[in-house]
Amino acid sequence: MLKEEFDYLSNLTQLVMDYLVTYGFQLLGALFVLFLGWMLSAWVGRSVQRLGDSRQWDQTLVRFFANLGRIMVLGIFVVIAAGKIGITISPLIAAIGAATFGLSLALQGPVSNYGAGIALILTRPYAVGDTLELLGQAGQVDSVTLGQTVLVTEDGEHIHIPNRKVLGEIFQNSKGHKLVETTLLLPPDADPELAIAAVEALLAQRQQDDAPRAQVGIDAFTPLGVQLVVRSWLDTARYHQARLALNLSLYRCLKAAGMTPASPGGLLALSQHLNTKGDA
Repeated sequence: MLKEEFDYLSNLTQLVMDYLVTYGFQLLGALFVLFLGWMLSAWVGRSVQRLGDSRQWDQTLVRFFANLGRIMVLGIFVVIAAGKIGITISPLIAAIGAATFGLSLALQGPVSNYGAGIALILTRPYAVGDTLELLGQAGQVDSVTLGQTVLVTEDGEHIHIPNRKVLGEIFQNSKGHKLVETTLLLPPDADPELAIAAVEALLAQRQQDDAPRAQVGIDAFTPLGVQLVVRSWLDTARYHQARLALNLSLYRCLKAAGMTPASPGGLLALSQHLNTKGDA
């Protein structure tokens, strides 16, 4: 029994040694080709990324083409390495094609995600840094890959949305700024022109260079007094923080202008209607 096992191990060792002697240089050559392919593919990816950054191209497209270039270069070197060790490529390609067809039937969800991702990357309805409201979720676009779109909320939460859920849906893209409409009810004895002038001065101080110009005016006349509406575009990256700060600034501004609060509780903000609007 021991002799048979020893003979088996000896034969196996001899077989391995014969294989290494016969194909050793081919294996070393294949490994060297793979190493070169890995290095070159990484260099191609970095070069595409640097080129896109220097030309200020859209980061979504830059990342897509950088990854595509890496995969294509590495794939070419894998084929070359396989040829070095005597692997015939034609049957392998046929097997990959058959396996791909089977996987496409079994994995229709992920495959549809990739197809939708390619469509989104090429058509670019949104880009990294834009702010989306989609499927009841809202946040800034952190990344767009072939499989999913990742949003980041103001609280730092990451929302992963499959691309097939995005394609064909109605969504709002507010770019870098989001519109907030705040309605204010002035007391009956208040001068609307004085209030508008005070609010305009405040909005001019808060105006961002890359945002549309803020607006204020008379929205309606009510039995309780004149109703003003303030339309201001806020930075979407800190939207809620900026909205709350704006409300406090409006209150302090009108109070400093001598406006008596419309109720004992303070100046009434009857409603806030949130809309989205892109950069002008």
